[in-house]
Amino acid sequence: MRNCFLFSFLLTAALLASPALAQDYYKGKTITLFAGQPPGGGIDSEMRLVGHYLGKFIPGEPAVVARNMQGAGGMVLGNHLAGVAKSDGLTLGMPGRSGFVLAPVISAGDVKYDLRKFTWIGSSASTNYILWLRRTTDIRTLDDLKRTQRTIIIGGSGAGTANSVVPEVLARYEGIPFKVVRGYPGTNQAVLAMERGEVDGVFLHRASMRPDLVDSGLAVPIFQTFSIEPDLPVMEQFITQPREVALLNLINAPQRLGLPLIAPPGLPDDVARILRQSYVRMVASREYLDEAAKRAIDVGRPNTGEELAEYVSKNLSAFPADTVREYREYVERQ
Repeated sequence: MRNCFLFSFLLTAALLASPALAQDYYKGKTITLFAGQPPGGGIDSEMRLVGHYLGKFIPGEPAVVARNMQGAGGMVLGNHLAGVAKSDGLTLGMPGRSGFVLAPVISAGDVKYDLRKFTWIGSSASTNYILWLRRTTDIRTLDDLKRTQRTIIIGGSGAGTANSVVPEVLARYEGIPFKVVRGYPGTNQAVLAMERGEVDGVFLHRASMRPDLVDSGLAVPIFQTFSIEPDLPVMEQFITQPREVALLNLINAPQRLGLPLIAPPGLPDDVARILRQSYVRMVASREYLDEAAKRAIDVGRPNTGEELAEYVSKNLSAFPADTVREYREYVERQ
């Protein structure tokens, strides 16, 4: 099944190619690739994996320089790509997931970009959120969590990110005694806080959790957002109230996008085709997949730029006003 999928993925890339331009445009040039989160976390790690291989699959083999432009859950980088970066294919970004994607949906005050106008190149799909708790909490299962009377301190990052908001939603609707400490600049810092015992747990992607903490048993998985990990409860199995379901559907919408690679709006069609066909060749390559496994990055099922653009157009502007209003309350909470 996967081989068939990769074959069709590569066939699409071949059909998108623009041979004359592809041979010359990127030769001798340098691409700057930004992550919207600080060094050390899952988004930064995936950006650096892409940065290491992407240039090898672009005709002309341009150099790719990795940079970080953190802030507001990826919104700072989104604003930069939309209003400052040139539309020449030499500035690309991986801003992040929830904060970046949902900011324009809820009309966040400082957002200066329209998701529909970006040039979507492709994405990996390592997007399954997991609640990880320190083993010192003595909570090993979902039932243990539901029964506990102790306050569970969760390390959160950006105000609009799922790792901050989802535990707060579950505390409100399900009565789980979560208390979220916001303000960690990225997932890596939140994980370090968990390791040091400053917080009891984190809610974040499998790819963002350090393997050594899982292997040692310090980080215990309790539940997941989607049915990916075997024998781990799925969040939709225990959320019960309609307003809660609608709110969590909004929060989880970015997970369908995975971790997207984007270019500024207005990128010439020929350059967009080069990047898209190079991306799909890269994510189908054995060397990329082997290196992802070596780095414990779960890249999942890749998405094409066309798939992402279509999903954004159809699905990220149609949420009920009351759901958006409630989500804004969580985002704006200090």
